Amino acid sequence: MMPVNSDAAKAAVTVAAQRIAAYADKHAIVIEPSQCEELAESLMHLYQAFFTGLAQVAGQPYAAPTASTA
Repeated sequence: MMPVNSDAAKAAVTVAAQRIAAYADKHAIVIEPSQCEELAESLMHLYQAFFTGLAQVAGQPYAAPTASTA
């Protein structure tokens, strides 16, 4: 898997991993912290690939949504 490049993406992965862990805990799903991080990173890459594909279809270069545009 390719590493996540930016600090913002790393922060998003960290928060997502925490949310995944909280969901798993709430629903009594056994999952290790490293698995939460791996799942969160995979989801981040899918998110980036999805929006890159949308931008290519629209003929525009990809620009990740920011807090002010999301």
